[in-house]
Amino acid sequence: MTDVDVDVEEPAHFVFVEADADDLEDPDVFVFDPRENGLDLRPAIREQWLLAAPAYVQCREDCRGLCPTCGADLNAGACSCEPVTDSRWAALKAARDHSDHH
Repeated sequence: MTDVDVDVEEPAHFVFVEADADDLEDPDVFVFDPRENGLDLRPAIREQWLLAAPAYVQCREDCRGLCPTCGADLNAGACSCEPVTDSRWAALKAARDHSDHH
């Protein structure tokens, strides 16, 4: 496995309101307790980061990925697994092969 670092930069705007505010249904609004001495930004930042971070990251542009069967790094070379085919297309492939022979 290869470690990959990705910079995530995203402007963020957070709205914090007391628990009895009218706009609590707004997903961008976070509740705070006015009796506390501090404001916990972690839930808001965590949510913003999860939305901004890429779902899939490649180690490099020409990455060949991992073998879906054994997990081998295909950038280091081919593994000994048989190629995986999607059986849902087998009927169409058979029909195409049959029509090519006639």
